[in-house]
Parts: sequence; C-alpha cells; structure tokens
Amino acid sequence: MDAGTVKIVLGAIADNNPSQIERGEPEQAVAWIKQRIWMKGHDKGREAQHSPAMESAWKAADKAVALYNAGKYDEARPFAAEALKSAFGIG
Repeated sequence: MDAGTVKIVLGAIADNNPSQIERGEPEQAVAWIKQRIWMKGHDKGREAQHSPAMESAWKAADKAVALYNAGKYDEARPFAAEALKSAFGIG
C-alpha cells in the first residue's frame, strides 16, 4: 500500500464509487494511515514524532471503512473526506 492507493480508496469512499476499490484495500488503507501516526526519525537517536493530523485521519478513515463495510455508504462519505483532508490536505 502506498499514499496514492490510500488516496484512491478514500476518494472512492468519499465519492461513493466502489468500482475503484479492490477487496481488502479499505482495511489496508486504514492500517497504512495508522502506521504513520508515529514516525521514526531518520537520524540515529532521534525519537519518533507524533502526527496529530495522521491520528485524526486514522480515526476518520477507520470510521469511514466501518460504515462503508456495513453498507452505510452515505454515512461513510464525510468521514472519508475528513480523512483525506487530515492526511493529505485534500478537500
């Protein structure tokens, strides 16, 4: 999973366009975002940095995917849009 695929998956949920989503991708997108809440520095000895924006994006994406998987597509849309905005500044 990469940032581009995460954008496509969340965008497809936000636009209610499931034809762009492969099986398992929504869950992978949520996991990808969650991994980026704490990012390790590239320098030795540097502590991990917390990203409040990615934490917000993860919570929104998790909610969007749960609603989407439950068939509540219209309810999932604003959460997916919020995740896109928090994680990537899209929206």
